[in-house]
Amino acid sequence: MASKKAVLVYILEILRDETDANHTLSQEEIRSILAKKYELTVDRKTLGRHLNDLYESDNFNIKCEESALGADGSIRRTNFYMIHPFEEAELHLLIDGLLASRHINPNQRQDLINKVSSLGSRYFKSHGGQINSTSGYLMRSQELFLNIDLIEKAVTEGRKISLVYYQPDVDKKLHPNLDATGNERNYIFNPYQLVASRGQYYLVGNHDNHDDMSTLRVDRIGQINVLDIRRKPLRDIQGYHNQNTFNVQQYMNEHIYMFGGESVTVSFEAKRSIVNQILDWFDGNVTFTKVTDHKVECRVHVNREAFKYWALQYMQSVKVLSPSSLVFDVREAIRDGLAQYV
Repeated sequence: MASKKAVLVYILEILRDETDANHTLSQEEIRSILAKKYELTVDRKTLGRHLNDLYESDNFNIKCEESALGADGSIRRTNFYMIHPFEEAELHLLIDGLLASRHINPNQRQDLINKVSSLGSRYFKSHGGQINSTSGYLMRSQELFLNIDLIEKAVTEGRKISLVYYQPDVDKKLHPNLDATGNERNYIFNPYQLVASRGQYYLVGNHDNHDDMSTLRVDRIGQINVLDIRRKPLRDIQGYHNQNTFNVQQYMNEHIYMFGGESVTVSFEAKRSIVNQILDWFDGNVTFTKVTDHKVECRVHVNREAFKYWALQYMQSVKVLSPSSLVFDVREAIRDGLAQYV
C-alpha cells in the first residue's frame, strides 16, 4: 500500500499535468485517475483529507471551488486545479525567444521548447512545432551548453580561457581558423560577459595579445579550456581605463552590431521618416536637434565600426557629419561600392 507521502505526490502530479485555471478536476475524477494511472485505490474521505491538506498548506498553488453546506457552515471543496508558475502567454513568450535565438541548433531548440512547454498543463499547446526557424543551416556545436557553462565559470572566477574559433565557408560548414603552419589556431581570451544581440549569443572579451575589446560568436567557439590564470583587469583594456566593472548595458547601447574596437560620439543628419528606426536601433539613446519637417540632426555614442556599417545600410537616408575620420571612411566605402557597378 502506498504511503501518505506517495499519495500526496501522485495527487500533485495529477493536478500539475491535468489541470489549470480553465480545466479542473472533481474529487471523483482524481480518484479515477489515481486508480487508472497509478493503480491506487483511495477512499473518498482519505482523498478529501489529502486535498484539503494540500489546499490549506498554501505551498503548492492548489485552488478549488468552495460552497457552504448545512446549518453548521461546513465547507465543501471541489473542482481542484493548480496555478502553474507561468501563464500561457508567458510560456509563449519564452518559446518565441527560443525560436528567435539563432545560436541554438534545431534539435537543441526543440528540446528546450519541449521543456518549457512541460511547465504548463497538458492543455498548453506550443506553437513552436508549427514555426520553422530561419537558423540552422550550419552544423552548430553540440557542445553549446557545455561551452556556455565553461565561459560562465571563467567569467565568474575571473580566469582566462583557451579556445578554437570556427568560420563558415562556401560549403556551409564551419572550419577552424588556422595558424601560419596550417594547424588549428588556439586563442587565449579574457572573457568579461556573455551577451545576446539580434538573435545571436556573443562573448565579449579581449584577445590576450591585443589591447582592445572583441566579440566572439558563442556558436563558433569550440575546444574551450578554463585556464588557471587570472584574466586581464578591465582597466588594462583600451577604452576601459577608468572602469573596474564591465557595464553590460552601456556596451549593448553602444554596439548596435557586435564589432570590437572603440566607441565614439557621432553626429549625423537623417530623414524624419526613419526616426522610428533610429530609435529602435539605438534603443532610444539618441539626441535629436535641428528638427525640421523633413530632416533631423542626431547625436549618438556608438561603436565606430558598427556605425560605419549602419550608415552604409541607411546611406539613402543618412549623412554622417562627424567625426571627420568616420565621414571619410563612409565616403570611401560608398565610392568602393559604387565602383563595383561601373
